[in-house]
Amino acid sequence: MSGFDDRNEPPLAEGWSLEGADGEGREIRLVLGEDQLAKAYLGLTIGRHPQLSDRTIDDPTVSRRHLRIGLRSGELFAEDVNSLNGTLLDGQELMPFQAAVLREDQTLTLGRSVLRVRRTGDRPRRRP
Repeated sequence: MSGFDDRNEPPLAEGWSLEGADGEGREIRLVLGEDQLAKAYLGLTIGRHPQLSDRTIDDPTVSRRHLRIGLRSGELFAEDVNSLNGTLLDGQELMPFQAAVLREDQTLTLGRSVLRVRRTGDRPRRRP
């Protein structure tokens, strides 16, 4: 059996997760708590370099600082921070420094890493 089995893990705090795999098929799961997102004025940075990013992905096709995710007016957003290999949202390229609203079940592609946006916690799921 491959992948992770979270049936025995405690429930996650309210927020969001990005789940998927890198270009080599290694599992990725990044958790972004609602409280953390609310406190991060500009958002949380995702990238390859642990000292430059709040969440890291060990994939050489992901830039040291690749993407910012945050909350703006109560909505989750993603913003490419001028990464080398770019960011796709459901197959459409994100223009650097232009925030795009994220919805549950959308797909983010950072380099060769592909991540699905998921809601965590007990909060009712939003409908687009």
